Amino acid sequence: MSGKDFKLQIMASDHMVFDGDAQSVSLPTTEGSIGILADHSNVIMAVIPGMLEYTAEGGKHQVVVSDGLLKVENGECMILVDAAEKPEDIDEARARRAEEKARQALKRANSNRDHAMVEAELSRALSRIKASKSRHTL
Repeated sequence: MSGKDFKLQIMASDHMVFDGDAQSVSLPTTEGSIGILADHSNVIMAVIPGMLEYTAEGGKHQVVVSDGLLKVENGECMILVDAAEKPEDIDEARARRAEEKARQALKRANSNRDHAMVEAELSRALSRIKASKSRHTL
């Protein structure tokens, strides 16, 4: 690891998740999982539902994110997502209901667009379930 800090902002549509210095961040994108360290090259990418992990003062942190956008520019990283939840804030029973609902909707999806939207919902539900189970091991 580089040991250098960089400015990281993680914003959901309704709240700021993190705004400060970080040593690293990794997150799911349409191009696969990407890791960011200080002095990363400039990039703009689409974020997909899944687990975002970052290291900052206080150690490692996890956040389940939905679709969004990653922008790295001039040594600063900004992540904008529709929704973000910390593992301790996830209601596992609700996440399991969302998973079942998404699985049923997947069977009824009539178009590629519908299928893609439902797959994103399913991915987010599965990430939420995984995060809620791992919150006791962090």
